[in-house]
Amino acid sequence: MSMRRRVASTVAAVLVAVSVAIGAAAPANAATVNPVAWTLRKPARTEDYNFVKALATNMFHPGKDPLGANDWSCRPSADHPEPVVLIHGTWETAYDNWNGLSPILKAQGYCVFALNYGNDTGIPQINATGDMVAAADEIAAYVQKVQAATGASKVALIGHSQGGAQARYVANLLLPGVVDTVIMLGPSNHPTTLSGLVTLGNLMGTTRFVYGILNVIGMPGAAQQAQATAPFYVNINGAGETRPGINYTVVATRFDEFVTPYAQAFITAGPGATVDNITIQSVCPLDLSEHLSLSYSKNVIQIILNKLDPEHPHKIKCSIQAPLVGGTA
Repeated sequence: MSMRRRVASTVAAVLVAVSVAIGAAAPANAATVNPVAWTLRKPARTEDYNFVKALATNMFHPGKDPLGANDWSCRPSADHPEPVVLIHGTWETAYDNWNGLSPILKAQGYCVFALNYGNDTGIPQINATGDMVAAADEIAAYVQKVQAATGASKVALIGHSQGGAQARYVANLLLPGVVDTVIMLGPSNHPTTLSGLVTLGNLMGTTRFVYGILNVIGMPGAAQQAQATAPFYVNINGAGETRPGINYTVVATRFDEFVTPYAQAFITAGPGATVDNITIQSVCPLDLSEHLSLSYSKNVIQIILNKLDPEHPHKIKCSIQAPLVGGTA
């Protein structure tokens, strides 16, 4: 066999394997799923539909709302009666975290809201750096503001990174009975090694120095992620990780560089709660999203839409998602 034929044969085999893998990623209950895949509106290039572009815009417009978010005149429809509150992660803003998901939720008919919270640095481009328990109180007050404006009795929470853990904290501890859907993307639900930074500090006896650096650069939230004894984690995990009547979804990525090991994002269901722990690569093998771009992945967004409206699930159409950028294919 010639070299050209061998190459062609190898490429064909790889394509077949990829097709099989993607086909195998269909939900187990595919018979009950709408065979039509989600059609996601792709904003124009000027609308910053990837993390890097949104981050650049955020440098010059730190208070900018994500597209489709914070229309305080919005009233929930009968099809989507729960407004959705988006909670960003550490060192992020509402805009750079949610400018991919927010306009899609709005186009699907949801009332969407997103806040900036936890700023103790005075730098508007960098949020969620303050005390995490105090930040949870701030988020809970915002959720109540959304309730008052929309007239909704229930609110769905979606959080990324620290925002995922904050969503669970608010739903479990601060607003009982208000939240029945919590969706978390790469959440810091448990202490992490921060890609080995804390593990290295433990081995070298320099863990306190690591925490000190994180605080100096304005990341006490991240520092708390490394400490199981921090009040935030004692409160949220000490009496069980879930509460009855709430549906929890965790979407993690094997390429997470902050929540490490990535399975630290997952939680265990207690009595009366449902938990779906999902590794995005087990659904869409060619999704290369890491921590920062997870909220821009079209594959992840389709999962979110199914979880927000579980009675009308659609087939997930997998696409290649690039690291850091995301949402490009």
